[in-house]
Amino acid sequence: MDDVKHLAVAWLAGLITGFVVCLPIGPVNLTVINTALRKGFLPAFLVGCGAICADLVYVTLAMAGHATLPRDPRVLTALRIVAVVVVAGLGVRNLLLKTQKFEASSEEAAARVEARWHHPRSFLLGFLLPITNLGLLLVWATVLTALDARSWVNLGQAASRWSCAIGIGMGATAWFFFMAWLVSRAHKRITPEALAWLARGCGVVFLIFAALLVVNLISPRV
Repeated sequence: MDDVKHLAVAWLAGLITGFVVCLPIGPVNLTVINTALRKGFLPAFLVGCGAICADLVYVTLAMAGHATLPRDPRVLTALRIVAVVVVAGLGVRNLLLKTQKFEASSEEAAARVEARWHHPRSFLLGFLLPITNLGLLLVWATVLTALDARSWVNLGQAASRWSCAIGIGMGATAWFFFMAWLVSRAHKRITPEALAWLARGCGVVFLIFAALLVVNLISPRV
């Protein structure tokens, strides 16, 4: 019964994490928004599905790498410190985002995406965007370290890793489904200000996550 409970916790942690990590407005979300505005829900959602597959590749690599690390407390502490820095950095970056800068960078980024990875197949476009960004491997490695630090996921156990990965895939799918549906149905009400506030909300979530990591470093039993 305890094993089932742990797997359920790992799945739920993955579900929430998969949803939250997809929130920051970057090339993938901009492409989903742009595609939804021009082509509608299904092509935009397929872009998101491609991005999910790329993310799961990095999730798998990060989990495999973490599982092979020695369980030395000093190694784990170093990883958790890196996780605090990366997650807090993401939070501050999104929290301090200005609407004017968002408007300019959104158009520029969307143009770069279209120019670099123009392809008739939406799924492939969504896959190519994140798979070429090796920084995502660091992001997922630090996020998974945070989950392991809170004992929500046991990265040393295969069943827990798989349960978390399935949750991540489902959470990311929920986000891209929601984003594609919302923009395709209510695109006239989607403003740069609303997107900027969404990014700031993501910043708050990441800062809370970083605070939990700090608490765990100071008092691991909390």
